[in-house]
Amino acid sequence: MMLEWLQGDPLVGILTTIGFFAFLIIGRNMKLRRMRSKQAAIIAGNVNVFQNVPSPNGLDARVKLIIAVAVIFGVVFMVHWQTTLVVLAATIALVFYSRISLKTYLKRLLYPSCIIVLVAVVQPFTYGSTVSAIVPGLGLPVFQEGITFGILVFARALAAISVLNLLVFVTPMETLMDSLRWFRVPDVILDTMMLMYRYIAIVSEETSRMRKAQESRLGYSKSVSIPRRLANFGTLAGMLLTRSFDRAIKVGNAMIARGYTGSSSLFTYTTGKLRYGDIIAGLTAILTMVVLVVVDLFIL
Repeated sequence: MMLEWLQGDPLVGILTTIGFFAFLIIGRNMKLRRMRSKQAAIIAGNVNVFQNVPSPNGLDARVKLIIAVAVIFGVVFMVHWQTTLVVLAATIALVFYSRISLKTYLKRLLYPSCIIVLVAVVQPFTYGSTVSAIVPGLGLPVFQEGITFGILVFARALAAISVLNLLVFVTPMETLMDSLRWFRVPDVILDTMMLMYRYIAIVSEETSRMRKAQESRLGYSKSVSIPRRLANFGTLAGMLLTRSFDRAIKVGNAMIARGYTGSSSLFTYTTGKLRYGDIIAGLTAILTMVVLVVVDLFIL
């Protein structure tokens, strides 16, 4: 996608690519700091490890998944950013209803929001035909259509990400895998997703160890220049990719040695029958979204 942007619109592609990697580095650094502070709090006995584990009761995960997909498609078809705020407000209301930590929920929206802002800010300079202003000193035209489209892109993406974030918060990953299996998703895809999910913690721990090794050698001290710090980040990323690749090969060879061919699932997925109440709730939510899209397209 980034290469396509570079070929089609150089300004959007260059700024988005630079911003993506910049926010990736900043976000990773912030995440490592939170991990260290959380580990210290757990050791001190001040944090309940299971405080964010969702309750198994409530709406069926299959219905949640269908509703999430329907809402995202509905948001994509909306042409007024004000209407997408209705979806965002409903999502925030469900966050309070589900008793999820609003602070944690908003933190998970922070990183993707930064990338969305970067893409939206570029639109006024690259999209449209009606020039509303000129940037002093740079001579860049600001298009009126680009401003409106940038706001719409930001509102759409933020609403879609908030819905997916809520889905992950209220539904365990194993339950989501059960739902995908019910939708006849191939076993090899489910196994790959589950392995990725289970190895996230291992990769994070490996990253933390390599980062501490660099810090012990004063790789990020105040006396180190910014280019050198970026080079250390690059070394860290390269080592992480290399070790992840080696581990993936070892795990793959171990699975093949045990007779895995991809025709059968590594994990056991069990899904019960849909309850009538869940079906009615799902249909109501989808119908509400359809009405909202119709109002947005033909009435507003």
